[in-house]
Amino acid sequence: MKEDIIIRSSKIKDFLPTLNNYLVTTQTKFNLEIHKKGPVDLVTEADLKSEEMLRDFINHEFKDDHILSEESESKKGSSNFRWIIDPIDGTTNFAHGLPLFGVCIGLENFNTGKIEMGIVSFPALKEIYSAVRGLGAIKNGQKIFASKRSELIDCLVTTGFPYDKKNRMKSILENMEKVLNKTRDVRRTGVASLDLCWVAEGKFDVYYEENLKPWDMAAASIILEEAGGKLSTFDGNDFNPFIPNLVASNSIVHEKFLELLNPLDPNDEIEYGIK
Repeated sequence: MKEDIIIRSSKIKDFLPTLNNYLVTTQTKFNLEIHKKGPVDLVTEADLKSEEMLRDFINHEFKDDHILSEESESKKGSSNFRWIIDPIDGTTNFAHGLPLFGVCIGLENFNTGKIEMGIVSFPALKEIYSAVRGLGAIKNGQKIFASKRSELIDCLVTTGFPYDKKNRMKSILENMEKVLNKTRDVRRTGVASLDLCWVAEGKFDVYYEENLKPWDMAAASIILEEAGGKLSTFDGNDFNPFIPNLVASNSIVHEKFLELLNPLDPNDEIEYGIK
């Protein structure tokens, strides 16, 4: 089974230069097509084309695998593997010409119920993070590790804001006030996968966010785990990409950080119906 996962990882990495080149080139188009899925939720022509390219490649190479992706209907296969894909994580950044955007490609094993492989590529930064369970986390060919900071006041924290932030403003601001008072500072990149990867290599020490989607978390979650980090829900339960909130840390400060956060509405602690 491990060999099957490694083969899939290798094949995707071979395909990534083609996809990365397309995204970097398309971002600079003068007439980039941008549409709204909601008041502030965007989708561009590059999201759709990137997803099409990825799905076509997976269907050609691994036609029996399942696929769950952000912009298209799920594909049901017959194998024990499901790809969880975000064609562009950070679409708003992409649409505004910022270099902070990524392609997230996670692989779930139905036999174990876990994400077993993850690849996250940041084309404009020329950085590729990857991990296979049990083999460590890699950035551009070199192993990476989470930080060793043990006191919250020494930690640099990152967070994100959900698209429905107006409905969650009280929770967001209350948590932000407590985190700002107890840690070194807070940053926001607008890219969940980048936040997770930067915790994995020790640039950040903690990341937290609510109302995430499976494709935001799946690929980068295994990278953080393999780098020595820890993931959970806001209330400390086991991480699951189908539960829409996440705390990720270097593992050392995890429990201390959880104590800062307000509990979420129980209605938010539900699995998406797409599992």
